[in-house]
Amino acid sequence: MWTRVSLLILLLCPAPALAQPIPDFSGVFLRNPLGSHDPFTELTGFEAPLVLNIKQGADTLQVTVMQNGAQATRVYDLSGKPSINASTEGVRMKSRIRFKGDKLVIKSEEAGRWSPVIGLPAEETWMLSPDRQTLTIRVRDSRQLETYARQTSLPEALEKAREASGMNKCNGFPPTLAKLSTPKLNQGVFLGLTGFQQLGWEVLFQAGLGGEFFDDLTRTDAPGALEFRRKGKHVPAYSGSLILEVAPRVTRAMSDTRWDPWPWQPLVGNERLPEWLLALRFRIKWVDSESRELGEVPSELRQEPWPELSTPEKWYRLEIPAQDVPLTDNLEIHILSAAGNQLGCISGHI
Repeated sequence: MWTRVSLLILLLCPAPALAQPIPDFSGVFLRNPLGSHDPFTELTGFEAPLVLNIKQGADTLQVTVMQNGAQATRVYDLSGKPSINASTEGVRMKSRIRFKGDKLVIKSEEAGRWSPVIGLPAEETWMLSPDRQTLTIRVRDSRQLETYARQTSLPEALEKAREASGMNKCNGFPPTLAKLSTPKLNQGVFLGLTGFQQLGWEVLFQAGLGGEFFDDLTRTDAPGALEFRRKGKHVPAYSGSLILEVAPRVTRAMSDTRWDPWPWQPLVGNERLPEWLLALRFRIKWVDSESRELGEVPSELRQEPWPELSTPEKWYRLEIPAQDVPLTDNLEIHILSAAGNQLGCISGHI
């Protein structure tokens, strides 16, 4: 009797709705190029791709972000409880995850008191394509849309990112700064710039040549060739040594700071250089007419005097042998870390 009544009750009562399974974002993804709308890419012509290694379990989502040899891991609670992680700037962030259909939403804010640096809570929305090969992340605060391509393995993704990174390429004079070129060379010459990205950091390196050799030197952009003169006389080659200055400028990768490059002036803000930028090394080479390897050239880290009047700037100063080197030759400047790893390369001529 009880069995029949129970069965009748089950048949008459509506069945509970089946819970929708949550999407699984596990996998290795390589960020697609951001394009010219990215200020760093627009200036340097390249970017260092991000690699995401995502591991999703029953209770947690672990996301490891990798870029140019650095990595950071964040772990989120999938039940909706708050999770504490450190941002790339070292700020402790409190985050909550919720699933919205096939989308994952991560809302984060600074753990503790409100900060004018962080401001309003940040919100990311993740979504996989129907074939699960493309991960799209929309960041609400910056209105930024990023897409990531799924990779077959972590080593494959890291190798692709290494090959695409601009730190192994020699960068020249960016087209965006072409209007800054001048035929009057008394104040020295801006050679070019390059950049280095590593998670929370973006570093822009500028290089310029100066010295007594440039006094009264002018350049004529003749059709098909450059011509240099001093007091009416043709000058085909350098004499003596030149002064090379390399000025780094650092900004936070996720900040609203925009590059403001200006030739032959250390950029405002580079007094806050991290320790790893205070012991750079430089390998120098003349190229074009013939290759002249100068090897590592000693450098001096200089700082503007009178810090009480303004924030002091820092830059590197090198003396470059240039006797009889044609003025149309390129100077290759390989910028190395203290450990000898290349951070970038600038190749330019006057």
